[in-house]
Amino acid sequence: MVAISISPYSQKKVPGEVPRVGDNVDLQVFKEPRNTLFFVYVIKTGRLIYGRPLDIDVDSAIRHELELIDEREFLFLNSDDEVVACKSLKELLFLLAAIKCGINESSNWYRMVKCLGSLGINVPIEFKHCLNPPDVDTLRNVGKPVLEKVMQGLRTIKRNHIAGTYSNPF
Repeated sequence: MVAISISPYSQKKVPGEVPRVGDNVDLQVFKEPRNTLFFVYVIKTGRLIYGRPLDIDVDSAIRHELELIDEREFLFLNSDDEVVACKSLKELLFLLAAIKCGINESSNWYRMVKCLGSLGINVPIEFKHCLNPPDVDTLRNVGKPVLEKVMQGLRTIKRNHIAGTYSNPF
């Protein structure tokens, strides 16, 4: 992952010619990171090639993501849009992996799958490419057993986080 950050207070634009950084690079351009797990991954595991260094409060981003778990579960179970259903469970999978194995050990699909596999959760391949997923019925058939395990883990973490008994792995 490579990031180009542009300060919202700057008049600078994205450089006209982006430096060659190699093949298979996921180049991200953004003005201001939001407090989400996606930006945690970009900032903590990416490489800045232009702009000012950015930082993000990982614990705050995780707390924010934990507040969204019920909404994401609802979307997986009820959305008629296969992309929405796919992404909602995939976000829950990455969140649990980030909490259990850390940001670096969950920073891509393969690491996330390995992490959750070590916890006894087999991640269905159907959730790898959410921009072109299988139909929503297939996603639900293979995803519901995984969703139940993931939500059980995330709800426990959320309760412990709220109670102040959860130790942050970051």
